[in-house]
Amino acid sequence: MRVKISSLKIFALKLALFTTGLVYLALDLWVFHGPAYRLLHPFQTAAAEAPVAEVLGEPVTAAQLARYTAEQGMLSGRDMTDPKYRGSLLLGMVNNHMLRIRARYNDRNLPPCKEEAAAELGRLESRAQGAEDFAGQLASQGYTREHFAAKIEARLRELAQLERAIAPVTAVEDAALVSHYEQVKDELTIPESRPVKHIFLATLNKDAAAVKAAAEALLARITAGEEFAAVARECSEDERSAPQGGNLGTLYDDGSIPLEELRLFGEDALPASSPVLVQSRWGWHIVLAGPVTPAYTPGLDDCRDSLRTAIQSAQRELATDSYFDSGLQQGLHDKRIKFHTDSHGKDK
Repeated sequence: MRVKISSLKIFALKLALFTTGLVYLALDLWVFHGPAYRLLHPFQTAAAEAPVAEVLGEPVTAAQLARYTAEQGMLSGRDMTDPKYRGSLLLGMVNNHMLRIRARYNDRNLPPCKEEAAAELGRLESRAQGAEDFAGQLASQGYTREHFAAKIEARLRELAQLERAIAPVTAVEDAALVSHYEQVKDELTIPESRPVKHIFLATLNKDAAAVKAAAEALLARITAGEEFAAVARECSEDERSAPQGGNLGTLYDDGSIPLEELRLFGEDALPASSPVLVQSRWGWHIVLAGPVTPAYTPGLDDCRDSLRTAIQSAQRELATDSYFDSGLQQGLHDKRIKFHTDSHGKDK
């Protein structure tokens, strides 16, 4: 009896070890591509680990570029495997490596970004079909949630390094703000405007005289004291505006008036706050237009913040391009940045 029990224990132990080995082998072959995978796929492994570029002494491998391509596809929602994207992706990968190395040497001077990373991770997860779907997307790229969060945090710290580097040239002085305002203030002018409502009755495939008579009857109801919005919701054939009581919103004298027959501006403009019957090529409209708000140009103080933001955005884009371009050119000159493939992935 003792012999049988001992045999069962040995069998169970062997079975557990065998099962563990199978699980590890499966993970090695199909998940993390460990030693067994590299042994069975030497050419694929060599191709994945082959450098496509070198940045400041550190290689950029084909596997890293493939992962970066997949990440950009997940972030943008587009298929980034199209060959037309390869050149920009390779350059982006080189820029990322350059920024990562510079951030590494400034690590103590950069702010923590854990909260921002968690918020970005949550934003990405909200685009998935649920937590399981998002976890599956991450797993397909070889990431756990924690690993990907750490990657986002590292990326945010790299961006902080970039912002610090370009900050001196993105500041907008008041003198520059005033100068820019003087150049663009005419473009900021807001034209005349007025709020407009209408009730529409179509004449297409109908007796025109009968439609006009119906419109006149509705106008009489409104003139007698019925609420315009109530009549519009009940009788207007404009499916978009009828539920809003015929409200067309605020219309501007900028050439975008939906119907040229609606004379809203100028000497012969429709009267304000009085319903008027107007015919267009589509039918009859009972138009209720509000008072005209004169055109005006906002002063500098009215648009100071928005102008500053616009200028900073443009300067930041130029400064970022200059930052990476100067780093790339210097690296190529010093032979510390090298490309081993062209934009189509062919060896150089």
